[in-house]
Amino acid sequence: MPTNPDRPPRTARPRAIGATVVALAAVAGAMLYGCRPGDTAQQRAASNRSAREGANQRGALFESIRSQLRTLPERTALELRPPAVVLDARNSTNGEEILGALLRRPDAPPGAPANLIRVPSRNSDFKRHVRPGDILKYYARLDDATLQRLEATGDVDIATFEAVEFIVAQVISDNELLIEGGVPQEVDALFKVEVWRIDDQRMADISRDLNSYLTRRDPPLAWHPSPDELTITRLTERLNQWLRQTGAAAVDWTMPERLEGLPAELSDTEELRPYLSEQSLRSGLFRDDETRHVQGAIWRRDVARWARGPDPSPLAIAERLTEWVGKNIQLVPDDESPPRWPWELMLHGKATVEGRAWVLAGLLEQLNITPAIVSLPVETFGDYPLVGVSHDGQLWLFDPKIGMQLHSAEGKPASLVSIGAADEATVSLVASPFSLTRRAALLEERLTGDDAVLLAVDSDAVAERIASAEGVEEVGLWPEPFQTLLGKLRSTASERRRAVREFLPFAWRPKLWKGRALHLRGVVQSTSARDDPLVELLDDHREAARLYLDPNVRPPDTRLAGVAEDKRVIYERAKLLATLWLGLLAAEQGDDEVAVDWLENRVFEGADADEIRPIVHYNLALAKARLGQTDEAVTLLEGIEGPMAPAARLAAERLAAASRGDDVRSADDSPSADKASTVAGE
Repeated sequence: MPTNPDRPPRTARPRAIGATVVALAAVAGAMLYGCRPGDTAQQRAASNRSAREGANQRGALFESIRSQLRTLPERTALELRPPAVVLDARNSTNGEEILGALLRRPDAPPGAPANLIRVPSRNSDFKRHVRPGDILKYYARLDDATLQRLEATGDVDIATFEAVEFIVAQVISDNELLIEGGVPQEVDALFKVEVWRIDDQRMADISRDLNSYLTRRDPPLAWHPSPDELTITRLTERLNQWLRQTGAAAVDWTMPERLEGLPAELSDTEELRPYLSEQSLRSGLFRDDETRHVQGAIWRRDVARWARGPDPSPLAIAERLTEWVGKNIQLVPDDESPPRWPWELMLHGKATVEGRAWVLAGLLEQLNITPAIVSLPVETFGDYPLVGVSHDGQLWLFDPKIGMQLHSAEGKPASLVSIGAADEATVSLVASPFSLTRRAALLEERLTGDDAVLLAVDSDAVAERIASAEGVEEVGLWPEPFQTLLGKLRSTASERRRAVREFLPFAWRPKLWKGRALHLRGVVQSTSARDDPLVELLDDHREAARLYLDPNVRPPDTRLAGVAEDKRVIYERAKLLATLWLGLLAAEQGDDEVAVDWLENRVFEGADADEIRPIVHYNLALAKARLGQTDEAVTLLEGIEGPMAPAARLAAERLAAASRGDDVRSADDSPSADKASTVAGE
């Protein structure tokens, strides 16, 4: 913290001024609430009442913010735009409700699903109004309120139904149509039928907005047309309303001195200067892109909570989270990734090695484990950073490229000192421009309990914790987050094209976005809550799998074949990602047979899957290895090429060594150990 040499330290202030300070504080308190020493009791009561009302309003506003942050996935708009009704009672042939049964086709083989909608009254006029791809809403499911009354009383006077949605596959006649998929059992009873259509206007709106970003880089940061875009915008507005009401609330914040240590090509650029100025950091308001940073921090917090493993020791947690990053974040070359924030890296599930290190550091800090970025000279280690964990007076090293803890030549966990690299290492703390702001600190301070999330970085305090490790002398700011911001502000046309192309599946397939958000949140309701009938049980991974399986996210090839080329590329990408994540979810839940089924899906056989095939084969091999299919696993791993090849080769060597009964931690098995040995001069 900067000091003023003309002002004495606090401990040197005379105790005699204590009474004066108390008196001044009393007067200041009266002025704060609009009261003067001569005010009447009635005036003071009115002022106090006004202050309480203001505090209540601020409290209510913040509770609204807290609620929105808790339920961001549920606030996803699943329609590209409100769908239009193309057929209901208003345009039926007789002006009455259209009632249909859900049956099997007469020529269907035994066991086939019921996928034929038939309207006995013949008032539907399907041929005139309906076309394949429309949404058929079949109101045959009792709503939650009716079910609760039925369970409580055994009977209900009035039952209300909600729609089960299907996609129209074919219009057979004016009173019959086929739906995609179907249900196992026929529904002989007649239920209300409506047909809706999603207009492509929302897609046109997305294209228009993205064209502005592509051609003019406008806006440079908050350009993502996600299905929760409106929620993020409203949340930003509420955060700023709360921030204005909070005013000069006390928070321990000072201008970060370590910003001065950034390279001049970052700190002195015209583009970054407005983001790093004291005015912006101290008194600036939330921007939409910063609300995304809050969302990303919540994603990292949630993943860290459910992926941390059962061992509570910091190093065991760090090893588990390093492995999670290795399995879930595809490693890509630098030239195949536009500048991205950690929330984008987690959304897409791919990153450069620097991006992997950034995600891993973010996961660790959410569990109060202090991370650092450790860079060693290229000639002694390589051209990528390690992640250090400050614990027990040492800085323990984790390799984000390999996806495991670094080990010495003897197979022991490696620290900066144990590999003899302290003199050559550059050690940095991780902080983004947003995390250094006062507004981030204010919001973090108010989010407590289960809502607690690390948003702000006190660079001095973090640097002090890192520097307490043996062999660490200086700790600076890692330039990567600032380079990312500058890269976004200067993004090239080719980078923007890639970013847009890879984001469109989430924009055009909202259920993919929601599924991914739930996948990352990973909340499962506690056992005690299951005994409370009024509690809505949550199982985010199960719901994520349901969304990934949705026919709009994973449409059949026959349906994709009839889609225009520009759209088909987007839909096929969504299908690839959903299939991959279904496999990863199954593996996470310990169901390796199901994981293998998904990861061997033929959707990965085409050329369009080339980019993600390494992460598919890596996880497929691990699942097969856990099922005892070691030879197949080794073959898969040895066939992986590109940036993930070193991790795959190491995994193959370790599997082969384990099958022979060898020590899997031996130096010959580990490229990381070889490098540690080189650094140590052994």
